[in-house]
Amino acid sequence: MKEEYIEQFEEAVPTPVLYILMRTDLDSMNPGKAMAQASHASNQFVANTDMNNTLYGQWKGAKTFGTVLVLEVDEQALRYTINDCRDLPFECGIIHDPTYPLRDGDTTHYIPLDTCGYVFGNKDDPALQELLSDFELHY
Repeated sequence: MKEEYIEQFEEAVPTPVLYILMRTDLDSMNPGKAMAQASHASNQFVANTDMNNTLYGQWKGAKTFGTVLVLEVDEQALRYTINDCRDLPFECGIIHDPTYPLRDGDTTHYIPLDTCGYVFGNKDDPALQELLSDFELHY
């Protein structure tokens, strides 16, 4: 009986996760740039999230940060996913870097570019699972 109660409690406790949707269709998106863009996404998420959001409070806990998973997307998948997300009860956004560095020989151009996005929610939510199920972890 006690084990059944514990299992029910564990199922009821949400598992908040911040998903970063990193574009992998850009040859210029090397690991260092991807890390910087993921940092931008995390910072934008924290800045845009209501601090009274219970799921956010569970996510950051005492450490002031929570679980983050980076998934691979191309530009089209990024746009469709964030667009679909806006109709669901999840925090989401696209990261627009106004000065994304693009090297061309000895010259570096700084171009405006949507580099990644983020989705935040309970990883066990079926709607979130359906939204993100086609994407692989980014290595």
